[in-house]
Amino acid sequence: MYDLIIIGSGPSGLTAGVFAACYKLNHLIIGKQIGGQLNLATNILNYPGFSEIPGPKLVELIVAQTKTRGSEIVTEEVIAIKKITDGFNVITKNSTFQTKVLILATGTERRKLNVPGEVKYTGRGVYYCANCEPFLYEGKEVVIAGGGNAGLQAAVSVIDKAKNVTLLEVGEQLRAEGVWIDKIKNNPKVVILTKSKIVSIDGDEQWVRNIVINQNGEQKTLTAHALFVEIGGVPGTALVTPLGLELTQKGFIAVDHTMQTSIPAVFAAGDIVGDGLSLEQLSTAVGLGARAAASAFFYLKRTNAPIVWGKAEIRRV
Repeated sequence: MYDLIIIGSGPSGLTAGVFAACYKLNHLIIGKQIGGQLNLATNILNYPGFSEIPGPKLVELIVAQTKTRGSEIVTEEVIAIKKITDGFNVITKNSTFQTKVLILATGTERRKLNVPGEVKYTGRGVYYCANCEPFLYEGKEVVIAGGGNAGLQAAVSVIDKAKNVTLLEVGEQLRAEGVWIDKIKNNPKVVILTKSKIVSIDGDEQWVRNIVINQNGEQKTLTAHALFVEIGGVPGTALVTPLGLELTQKGFIAVDHTMQTSIPAVFAAGDIVGDGLSLEQLSTAVGLGARAAASAFFYLKRTNAPIVWGKAEIRRV
């Protein structure tokens, strides 16, 4: 039986693994996609130590550090968690693992538009990752749904190869940080439409051809051969709902300041906790992962986690 299993191999889960390794906890990280949504980040501009770094590259560095510290990572999807007498069974499609303590770091899932044509044309013009495959938009007319950081990062990543980019924002103005707005505001290939909501997605049965929008009460049709949906995410709590965890009004996992959930021995970290703790930024994800690992150590050992600084371990008094 493991001391700790971390479910989720994004930045928060991997950071929890780094700290668990430093604390000498017998632990395991399980996740279906190493790096999580960090793999979709074109360039990260606000993570300390890097003036600019592609998300996938940072994933490589974090994973290498996690493994160097001694973490074991299993790339599988967890399909169920069952409470047992002295801990939990964590069940994947191929294996069952037992643990005394859990850290849930399953992050968020991409939010959908829920409009006619979205499901039909997913993978045939409708995508949720703008920087994954450049051939999807090269020389094409592109529409991006979302005026936050994710939407503008998508615009920056596709603008060089796309014929043109139309950026849609439902509100009166873009919601992204100024650094991203500066990167696109004077680009002649970018058109920004505010107060604009997608009504439907149309095509020729094979591929997306048009996006119907409502702009300030007026219906318009945009020619488009690729639509990237960048409107944020919803908490990935489907796996843990059967445990009976308390959730917030917005559907995130409720935790206290130690990242403890409503169930003993179950902690949560990263974007899945939301509601004032997570900024949906890499920096908060790793910080919450570290906090959860320290709390798991305290739960197991009934003493505060040591402060790990370089090669020294200084125990709190």
